Amino acid sequence: MPSKLRLVLPHGLLLVATLVLYWAATRIQANVGAGRIGPDAWPKAILVFMGLLCAWEMARRLAMRRRDDAARVPAVAPGLGAGDDPQATPAMHAGKLAAGAGLVFAYVIAVPWLGFFVATVVFLAAFPLCGGIRRPVLTTALGLAGGLALVIVFMRVAYISLPLGEGPFRALSLALLSAIGVS
Repeated sequence: MPSKLRLVLPHGLLLVATLVLYWAATRIQANVGAGRIGPDAWPKAILVFMGLLCAWEMARRLAMRRRDDAARVPAVAPGLGAGDDPQATPAMHAGKLAAGAGLVFAYVIAVPWLGFFVATVVFLAAFPLCGGIRRPVLTTALGLAGGLALVIVFMRVAYISLPLGEGPFRALSLALLSAIGVS
C-alpha cells in the first residue's frame, strides 16, 4: 500500500462512515414546535464536526508528509541522544491503557446508581490520574467543571434526560437540576 494512502486511510474510512451516518440521520422524522431543536439536530451536528475533523486530519497528514519528504530529519534531533531514533514510536503503557478502559467500563456500570453528574465528575477527575497526571486538585476542578458543563448542555440546551441516580445521589442530582433551573 502506498505510504500516502496508509497515512490517510483510517480517517478516509471514518469520513465515509460519517457520510453514511449523516445520510441515515437525514431520515429521522420528528414533529417539533417552531423554534425547537428536533432530535435530528444533534446527531447531524456531531457528524458534521466529525467529518470536518477527518478531512482536516487527512489534509494535515498529507501536508506533513510532503514536508517530511522535502526536509529529512537531522541525524540527532534536539533532546535525543546520538543512538536514539527520532522516528521511534512512543512506548505503549499497557497499565495506563487497562486502567483507562476499566474506568470507562466502570463509568457505564456506575451511571445508573450514581447519576450522570456524580459519575461524570468522578470519571473526568480520575481519567487524567490514570493517564499519569499527578495534580489531584486540578483534576478534581476539571471533573467538577466538566460534569457541570455537561449537565447544563444536555439538560438545558439539548433537553436530554439524564440518569439521576439512587438514594442520596438522586437527591444531589435533583438539587443540582433545581439550582440550574431545570424542573
